[in-house]
Amino acid sequence: MNYFYIGGGAVALFIIYSLFSAKKNMKKAPEKLIEAKEKFDAGEINAALRTLGEAFVIPFNDQVNAEQKAHLIAVLDLLRKIFAEMNISGNKLIDPLYDKLSNSTLVSVPLNEGNYKPLQNFFDETDSDQKLVNYLKNSVFNGEIGVADSASSDNSSFPETSSRTTPYINNAGKLIMKGKYQDAIDVYKNALNEQWDDTDKAFLHDQLASCYLMNKDLTNADANYKESIAIKSYFLNNWNYGDFLVYHKRKADAEVQLPKVEALVASPSDRKEYNKLQKNFEALK
Repeated sequence: MNYFYIGGGAVALFIIYSLFSAKKNMKKAPEKLIEAKEKFDAGEINAALRTLGEAFVIPFNDQVNAEQKAHLIAVLDLLRKIFAEMNISGNKLIDPLYDKLSNSTLVSVPLNEGNYKPLQNFFDETDSDQKLVNYLKNSVFNGEIGVADSASSDNSSFPETSSRTTPYINNAGKLIMKGKYQDAIDVYKNALNEQWDDTDKAFLHDQLASCYLMNKDLTNADANYKESIAIKSYFLNNWNYGDFLVYHKRKADAEVQLPKVEALVASPSDRKEYNKLQKNFEALK
């Protein structure tokens, strides 16, 4: 009898510890999300991803209240942005939980492991750059994530680039995932030494601008965003430049840029992204 009592006591202690740990992690989750956003905005993509993993916390009882729902949706929104910077698509990974949360009208949203377990597994692999690279490679092979391209994206937001750009996107994306932003810059600069049509050239300058931003070279980031738009204006490169201006509190320049972004809205997803940008602009002091 003592054996079973002790065993039961050990189980009870484990459950109590798990509950305490879950509550502690849940309490820290909002500040971890803020920290992840700050790192992302500073161009520290891998660090942002690791911190975002600490912000991704599922309640112990799998019941998500309104506050937790808003938090988790914000985590998933930022994860999409991080994936976009890496030139990969994580819709298959993100959508099961995102759709469950965003489509539910219940006060408390019940989850099952299928909604969130793949994301937990993903974040478990982000504690080192090497583990992350290996995980992403395997995920691409098994189809869980994919390389982002115009064929899988909203045509109003993404230009229809030629397949010639794909090797450069892939090479630069791998370097970005390793934090080698200068090497990624060199990939796009070398690409731009070749002959391209206006769509491809504008896209490559936009990608180059983002690499400069991650490398904290704001002057060249600004110049390449402008060059991209001058060559061919579309929603995404205008939005990227607007976001760049808003984040760096260039209010006067952003005030000029935002109407240009809105004029290119052509889908509900465009409108959603524009509204977020407008909200951030209005928050500037």
